[in-house]
Amino acid sequence: MNHEAHHTIARLHLPVAPQCNIQCTFCNRKTSPHDTHTQCPGQTARILAPAEALKKACAFINQWGQNSIIGIAGPGDPLANAETFETLELICGNLPDTSICLCTNGLLLPDTLDILLKLNMHHLSVTVNGVQPDIVKHITTWIKYNHRTIRGRDGAAILIDHQLRGIRAAAQAGMFVKVNTVVVPRINDKHVMEIADTVQTAGAHLFNPVPLIPGGTLKNHRVPDCRDMNRIRKQCRKKLPVSTTCKQCRADAEGVPGMEACA
Repeated sequence: MNHEAHHTIARLHLPVAPQCNIQCTFCNRKTSPHDTHTQCPGQTARILAPAEALKKACAFINQWGQNSIIGIAGPGDPLANAETFETLELICGNLPDTSICLCTNGLLLPDTLDILLKLNMHHLSVTVNGVQPDIVKHITTWIKYNHRTIRGRDGAAILIDHQLRGIRAAAQAGMFVKVNTVVVPRINDKHVMEIADTVQTAGAHLFNPVPLIPGGTLKNHRVPDCRDMNRIRKQCRKKLPVSTTCKQCRADAEGVPGMEACA
């Protein structure tokens, strides 16, 4: 979440969270021991049990130092998996001085924020792909909440409400909140400035617009080019600091992001 740290600080993503509670049209979650090179969120060689994740985290900190970051970013949504909280408890108990971050779609953020605060969570990434239900419904086709599947505009409206309430509460609690937005041409690319404005008002500290990686039902969709992304980033800087170093890492990414040798 820091430009300089991107080139100097190592991070480890622990893939302990296989289940997701929303369906995004571009998403292609995949667990494959034979594919360890595809650079895409939601990709992992395998799922780790919490005890395995702790062992890996301890070895990682020993190798890269106490300033390293331990994160959970999927391959599903971390907050929709009990294994996430078990893993965080183990890390807090065994590596109490380690910095921890988590990436979520935000649907369960208002419900789980108190638990995250007790687990020493100080850095949070929330993926917000729109703040208008009529736009979001074309990106997130359904959500699962309180044992119900809610589709279309109604599901999108609930997701947006929970995301903004969660960001507001997290920021007020002292968390550093980064907001990610996947830029999808012809769907939300003209809407990104409004997203930045809205999440800035909610308390976000950093904005990270990233280009669509085609997948799912959008596997043949056009990708925003460099000019598109540069224009969007320039516009959004009027509202928030903008990240330009995101590599859209895998759920099992390991190493220093700014080093070419990083997985």
